[in-house]
Amino acid sequence: MIRPILACIDPYKTAEQFAAAGWNIDFSQPPESGDPLVGISLCDNSVLLGVTDGYVADGHIQHIGCGVVIYMTVPIVQIESIYQNHLMLHPTELSIQPWSDLAFEVEIGGYRFMIAAVQG
Repeated sequence: MIRPILACIDPYKTAEQFAAAGWNIDFSQPPESGDPLVGISLCDNSVLLGVTDGYVADGHIQHIGCGVVIYMTVPIVQIESIYQNHLMLHPTELSIQPWSDLAFEVEIGGYRFMIAAVQG
C-alpha cells in the first residue's frame, strides 16, 4: 500500500478543504506535537497531509503538486455522489476514460486527484 504524505503550507486548513468535499479526517496530530500531520481518506484511499517546513524549499512553495496526479479508485456505486461532493472545487466532467474507467479530476490543496470507478 502506498500512502503519500503531501506537503502543505497548513495541513489543518487543507484538511478542511478535503472534509468539505466529503473526505474523512481520520486523525489530526496537534501542532504542538512536533509532528503536525493530518490523516484523510476517501473510501479505501488514504493520504497524509504534512508541512512544507523541512520538505519544500521556500523558493519552491509555488510548485507544490506540480506534475503529480494522484489516481484513486472508488466503488462504482459511489462515484456519482463523490463527484457531486466535489462540485464546489470545479472538477473536470465525470466521464468515461479511454481505458474505460469513469473518472473526474479535481485539485485540492494544490494537488491534482483523479478519482475513478472501474467499470465492469
